[in-house]
Amino acid sequence: MNRTYNVNTLLRAGALLAVAVAGAGLAQAQSCNVNWTGNGGNGLWGTASNWSTHKVPGTTSNVCIQILATVDATATSSISVHSIQVGEGSSLLFGSGKVAIATSLVNQGFITLSGTPLTAGSIDLPAPGEIDIYDSSSITSPAFSNAAGTVSVGTGGTLRLADNPVQLQNGTLSGGNWLVAGTLIVPSDISALASQGTVVDIDGLGSAVEGPSGQNALATLTSVGPGAVLALFDGASLAVAQGLTNQGVVDASGSLTVGGTYTQASGATTNMGGTLSATSVSVQAGSTLQGNGTIESSITNNGTVGPQGSLTVTGSYSQASAATLTEQFSSTLHVNLNATLSGALNVTINPKHPPKSGAMYTALTFGSLTGSFTTHTAGYTLTTNANNIQVTKQ
Repeated sequence: MNRTYNVNTLLRAGALLAVAVAGAGLAQAQSCNVNWTGNGGNGLWGTASNWSTHKVPGTTSNVCIQILATVDATATSSISVHSIQVGEGSSLLFGSGKVAIATSLVNQGFITLSGTPLTAGSIDLPAPGEIDIYDSSSITSPAFSNAAGTVSVGTGGTLRLADNPVQLQNGTLSGGNWLVAGTLIVPSDISALASQGTVVDIDGLGSAVEGPSGQNALATLTSVGPGAVLALFDGASLAVAQGLTNQGVVDASGSLTVGGTYTQASGATTNMGGTLSATSVSVQAGSTLQGNGTIESSITNNGTVGPQGSLTVTGSYSQASAATLTEQFSSTLHVNLNATLSGALNVTINPKHPPKSGAMYTALTFGSLTGSFTTHTAGYTLTTNANNIQVTKQ
């Protein structure tokens, strides 16, 4: 995507931030003139006796749901109020009817949208607030702030955001948990996940983060920042068109395809469980790539590679003198081409089931071998064969 920071873009970003702050402050300061009591006993929004005014909320209502309650508004065809606050532990369920909030929605509890078109002047989603999406829903708000809450799109569900959230500006997403088991549609592409606490979790076959034209909104992703998380689970797949630098946590339990080099910076972690495909993989000092599955590339290891079970490298594997291959007894790194070795082999054990003397496992297989480990864990003997290295407990 074009990442030129023009004046209009900066002005729009500043305006959205200002509206969000003002909206959140207004919502916190507004006094509630309609409170949920639940005295009607049926949990329904449309029952007058469930409200402190004994009237169903209307356009001038500042609605507060502060007691631990589940408020069911799914049968109400249209809702139009001035503001809504949902307290921690409370739940508000919307159905397919239109929901219009003139000023602010502040949610510290749970809101469910089931085929709901929701509009609000501002939306504030602080922790532990969560919005769960089912069916085809939409949110229209020029100041939708998910700094530390959760937006969860359920399997088969679609959420269309008419406006970028406050945390997505100039291609950078900074904040919030975005859990996508269906489809999340955002107005612009995402080129960076930045800052502690930013989580994008794509979960399941067919799940995706899309742009307004149906394109992969994460195809432009170039970096996962310190403390940020990118996760692919249960068969989810993601392809980025260029190199990707991971400074946080990447969970490749699904399929991750990188159009250039996958660089794992110091302090970062990659958890394998599926497939990582790239032109090359660089594990830098102070970082860890671990787990099982397949890396469709060659690896240069200057940090730690840790097979957990069986980890396959379809290309070559090169381990530097300060690097480590760390694996629990019985795990194996399979290298289809050449393995160039130096550094350490670190063998760990399950303390509940330690290996007996004479127990053996294959630590490494390879097509060809250059060099050898400089050091290895005491108490074990290494045997190098034509296409593998075996470890025996002394």
